[in-house]
Amino acid sequence: MWTSLVVLLIAAVLTAGAGFWVLRAYRRAGGGMRSPIPALAACGAVALAALTAYLAIGRPELPDAPYAERLEALKSRDLESLTFDEALAILHDRSRQDPSDPLSHFYTGELLLRMGRPQEAARAYDLALRREPQLAEAMLGLGRSLVAIEEGRVTPEALALFQQAGALTNDPAPWIYQAMAAMEQGNEADTRRLWGEALTRMSPDDPRREMAARMSSGAQ
Repeated sequence: MWTSLVVLLIAAVLTAGAGFWVLRAYRRAGGGMRSPIPALAACGAVALAALTAYLAIGRPELPDAPYAERLEALKSRDLESLTFDEALAILHDRSRQDPSDPLSHFYTGELLLRMGRPQEAARAYDLALRREPQLAEAMLGLGRSLVAIEEGRVTPEALALFQQAGALTNDPAPWIYQAMAAMEQGNEADTRRLWGEALTRMSPDDPRREMAARMSSGAQ
């Protein structure tokens, strides 16, 4: 990644230097009758051609090599061995090949949220919901992203998403977040009820069961 960025930076510096050299030579010559614009335009054209070539054959999030070859190599690897950036590159390619697929955007959101990039994750979840409005997992992910953006506060927009997701899935998470919102509002009765709803949806080995049982009974 850094190699590609350094190459781009060096190219930008060299292009700027070439433009400066053209202008300096023009001024030292006293201006003359010819305009420096054609020469400067040539510098710009070279820079544009270099950038186009880079975008065509490379991506900064992957090691240096032709992009198509790198991508195919990544797809053949075990998923556990991929970095976040490599997994994002594969998901980006899948979304490009099938623009109607919601899952590539959903999993992109999951990765971005795990990477601590909730704003970008929210956009990815939103793209998933635009393709599948009833995708409960994406509703939950978007709600979690909004909570992360607000540093733990369950906003009305996030609460609405958790309520919708809770009606579509048996996952206890939407009910936990609804209980958190009720706690923030100081509504003890709803807090206990919603923790109880979460508890009934938790598996016997869910590590959150003890806390949910305590909260649903009103114990502190």
